[in-house]
Amino acid sequence: MKKVLFLVHTLQVGGAEKVLVNLVNHMDKEKYDITVMTVVNTGAFRKDLAPHIHYKTIFNVPFLSNKGNTDKSSGNLLDKPNRIKKMLANLYKFMWRHSDCKKIYQRHIKEEYDVEIAFLEGIAAKIIASSKSETSKKISWIHIDLLKERKTEKFFRNAQEEKQCYERFDQIVCVSKNVKEQFIKKFQPVDLNKIMVKYNPIDEEFIMNQAKEGIENIEKKKKTICTVGRLSKQKGYDRLLRIVQKLNEDGLEFDVWIIGVGEEEEKLKKYIKDNRLQNVKLLGYQQNPYKYIKKADFFVCSSITEGFSTVVSEAVILEKKIITTECSGMREILGENGEYGILVENSEEALYKVLKENLMTEDFKIKEEQIKKRKKLFNLEYLTKEIEQLIGV
Repeated sequence: MKKVLFLVHTLQVGGAEKVLVNLVNHMDKEKYDITVMTVVNTGAFRKDLAPHIHYKTIFNVPFLSNKGNTDKSSGNLLDKPNRIKKMLANLYKFMWRHSDCKKIYQRHIKEEYDVEIAFLEGIAAKIIASSKSETSKKISWIHIDLLKERKTEKFFRNAQEEKQCYERFDQIVCVSKNVKEQFIKKFQPVDLNKIMVKYNPIDEEFIMNQAKEGIENIEKKKKTICTVGRLSKQKGYDRLLRIVQKLNEDGLEFDVWIIGVGEEEEKLKKYIKDNRLQNVKLLGYQQNPYKYIKKADFFVCSSITEGFSTVVSEAVILEKKIITTECSGMREILGENGEYGILVENSEEALYKVLKENLMTEDFKIKEEQIKKRKKLFNLEYLTKEIEQLIGV
């Protein structure tokens, strides 16, 4: 049996974290002895790991961790005042930028593994790149466009250190073609033979069963837009609210359901209150977002950047009418020419125009029959076997 370690920063609510739990739960337990380790012991997805998966953590950090609360993710200091939150966050970045990851690895990763996987960029990659094992296979997963979304750079002293980190891996797995292209541009020259694309596997049966549940906390009365994601600047919810305000002024009647938690939550609440957006509901973290997506008329993604959107892929599984800004991975999900959903220019004005057009009509240019065909792209069994082949038997 092959011993495999997956290292991730936290198991907070996010696309990559959901993919990780989904993947390890469905890998062949007769062939793989799997350990999932978090850098910080926090996150709602911890409880979703299958019983045969070993869970370990490196740090129990009081100001980052919400050990007793599995309903929210907290790895971004959500419960602290802004000034304290900023100070602690800067201290945390400084610590990792100047940390000796070889010592951290030696102190906290004491078992020998056949395969060591950094399932997120940044901190997880730094630690696995510092592995003491000379025989283990080392794999790094890249989920984001590292040229547009530069959030991992703050954990490295400089660009050269970040480049050298990824050079220590045997293989680099990118979740979309665009993510791969951007990785190559950022770190060139690179060994192209060790960089590949693997799409995220999605459990269609689980999603479809979850979507059958009824909704008790909210009633659907009008055309409804649903969106799911971390409440961060990257997701563009501030511009979505500005668009909603303009559509309200245009006299359109509709509702918006926003599912998720994050550092922008208080700002979004204030904007909703100040501008009397009574048709917008912030529904917070929902263990089952699929019943809301299924019930809504449209799924909308307003993101400024993405890697390969898990939730848009899940909306395809649910055969929803999808409208999304054009960012990394969207053409791979919805077709190069938008055969399976509507792709709009990544701007506030473009998204406003398309939403207005679709709220004013009953016709959606993408037919359900077309959307159904795209579900095959995320076949759980096929993609999990592909990843098992990569890891080795």
